[in-house]
Amino acid sequence: MAKHRAGRGVDRWILPAVGVVAVAGLAVAGGVAALGGDDASRAGNSTRLGCENPVRVVTASSFAPVLTALQPQLDRGDVCVRVELTVADGRDAIAKAEKIGADVWIPDDAAWSGSAGRLNLAQAPLAGAGTTLATSPLYMVTDPATGRKLRDRGGSWLALSQLVGSDSAVRLVIRDPQGSGDGMLGAGAPAEAVWLARDMDASALWLSRAQHRTRIVAGSEPAMPGRSGEVGVIPEYALTKALPAAKTKPAVLPGTDHAAMLRYTWYPLASALTDPGRAAALERLRLRLTTADQPLRDAGLRTPAQAQAAVGSLPAPSARPLGALGAHNVDHVFATWYQADRRTDLLVAVDVSGSMAADTPGSAQSKIALVRRGVSSVGGLLPDDSRMGLWEFGSELDGSRDYKQLLGMGALTDGHRRALRASVGRLTAQETGTGLYDTILAAYRSARDSYRSGVPNQVLVFTDGKNESDEKSLTAPQLAAALAKAADPKRPVLLSVVTFGDVSEAKVVENALQPVAGYVDVLRSADEVSAVFIHVVAGGLHH
Repeated sequence: MAKHRAGRGVDRWILPAVGVVAVAGLAVAGGVAALGGDDASRAGNSTRLGCENPVRVVTASSFAPVLTALQPQLDRGDVCVRVELTVADGRDAIAKAEKIGADVWIPDDAAWSGSAGRLNLAQAPLAGAGTTLATSPLYMVTDPATGRKLRDRGGSWLALSQLVGSDSAVRLVIRDPQGSGDGMLGAGAPAEAVWLARDMDASALWLSRAQHRTRIVAGSEPAMPGRSGEVGVIPEYALTKALPAAKTKPAVLPGTDHAAMLRYTWYPLASALTDPGRAAALERLRLRLTTADQPLRDAGLRTPAQAQAAVGSLPAPSARPLGALGAHNVDHVFATWYQADRRTDLLVAVDVSGSMAADTPGSAQSKIALVRRGVSSVGGLLPDDSRMGLWEFGSELDGSRDYKQLLGMGALTDGHRRALRASVGRLTAQETGTGLYDTILAAYRSARDSYRSGVPNQVLVFTDGKNESDEKSLTAPQLAAALAKAADPKRPVLLSVVTFGDVSEAKVVENALQPVAGYVDVLRSADEVSAVFIHVVAGGLHH
């Protein structure tokens, strides 16, 4: 599928102020120097820089034993480090770190950082931010017969996604995605394989379908398969402890297309680096953690250098490493499993020109029929505190206006959902032109004016891709200028145009949307129509 991106979302990490960076840099430099000698001037700073200043650390339960084992060593020296440890996993760790005023956060995967904007993390490479301290590869664990099915398809994460999607006997087993890196990557690794092999819409659609074929293991127990056909996704640190208790020897596959792994990552907070004593203590702690080989082994973790080595009896994860999931990719996982993450305000505008009556490639259904089904599915997936509205557009459908409101924006109460279903039923192809540019501008302004603080605000336009048969229409350059004028940073709108047209027409639209970082998606098949609606629910089409 051809993809056209007119812009990228705002980075979720918050860059510290210039003054903070300067002070923090001096503080870290001073801390490193203090570790290098025993002269009187450095010793005189030991009270200010040492254990009188505890370091508040929030880390995952699987990494906490490493810090506990190191504490006796950290208690010694001119610049000792008194660690105040808080153990918290997954999304809960972000709230805990904020509540206690943490100095550093060590989550069980780098992907969590995309959800941590409010923590004001220091930006790499300042104070070692983003340093990988340890890893733990993920394995697919299943019964021998299902293992053979996986190997017959190549033994890859993509093969796992295909079996979960097509074989009714195969089910996925993971931990709670929001509760640990184990669960988040348990769903995210096969979804990422689909994204890389196909595209992001297909990945969102796979997650939606896989969610109904997945068993969630509660608590801290590893996601071991419980019956034939189940495939658990388990990190090495948990698997080595669980295998001795297994009744039969399972098939264990590391993935032949990618080596998926947890990355335990060092994230100091910008506020901690403004204090010279705390910054020095943080640096000493970080340096010690980068050489903590034995404590890591005792915890069942690997050093970064061992990430793909043959360790123990498990097969080595020899495929190329899968990169840390981006924030948008993680949003897909959460929106699939947790309805509250689908909260959004969504205005959908549907082209009802004659070309929408044509069959969709690969389907006996018309384009407009597939769009009707997609709009209905979105209405069913969004939570009650979302809002949704529906327009149709062509050429002068409502007096001189090219668009007509079928349903105004409203909360998805039972009554509004019934009204939405009725409005969707009225979407039919007509003998009319396509006032695409005028409709895009009007929909953008409408969404901007109805903006609710803290709620994602989206406009989704479905069209045959051409602005035609509308003599009074804006031109593409005029649309770009009008969008630039309409944009309000305090009331942002995610604008997406999904087209069944050709790439050249889509490029014209994409250029016109650049002032508001709009997104254009070109569809080719019926499956892609379903996927794009799922993607909207799973966090929007934008990156």
